[in-house]
Amino acid sequence: MGSFKKSLYSFLFASFHILLVGLFLFECRLVFSETTESELAVGQIRLGVFAHNQGLIASKVESGMDLNVELTLPPTESLWDAEPSAGLMLNNQGHTSFLYGGLSWEIGLLRETADKGLFLMPFLGLAVHNGEKEPKPDRRGLGCRILFREAIEVGWRFSKDWAVSVQTDHLSHGGFCSDRNQGLDNSGLRFHWRL
Repeated sequence: MGSFKKSLYSFLFASFHILLVGLFLFECRLVFSETTESELAVGQIRLGVFAHNQGLIASKVESGMDLNVELTLPPTESLWDAEPSAGLMLNNQGHTSFLYGGLSWEIGLLRETADKGLFLMPFLGLAVHNGEKEPKPDRRGLGCRILFREAIEVGWRFSKDWAVSVQTDHLSHGGFCSDRNQGLDNSGLRFHWRL
C-alpha cells in the first residue's frame, strides 16, 4: 500500500473510532439524563471466559485464558438502541490484559418473541492494555498503548434477562500510531444478565 493510501486509511480508521468515542460519551449523557436517582444505572452484566490470542488472525505468541467482566448502561432510543459498555479482559498467565469501552448493538435474528431467540451483537470502541509495544519472543508487539477494539458476538436470548453467547474480538491500531501492528484476538463464551 502506498504511503498516501496508508496515511488516508489510518486517518479514516482513527476518525471513525474517535467519532464512536464521541457517540459513546453522548449516549452516556443521554442515559444518565434519563435516569433518576432511584433507578439502577447498569443495564447488563456480562461475564465470560476467553481463549487468549485465539481468533481469526491470531499468531499464538501469547496464550492462556482471559476472564471477562463487562457492564452496560441501558440502551436509549438514540443511536439505534446502542448500549454504552465498559469491560475488563484479564489474562491468567500475565500476558496482555486490557480495559475497554465503546458501544454495542443487540440485533435480533430469528426471534421467537421480542425477548427470546438468536441475536447478533457488534461492538466498536477503544481499549487500553498492559502489553508490550515492541514484540518479544513470548509477547505480542501491539505498537501503541491505546488500541481500537472491534468484536462480533452471536448468542441466544432465553428471556429478557438471560442470554448466552460466543464472541471474538480484535485489538489493533490499524497502522495509526506505529508501523508495528501485530494486534490481538480473543474468542470465548459469555453469559448475560440484565439488571
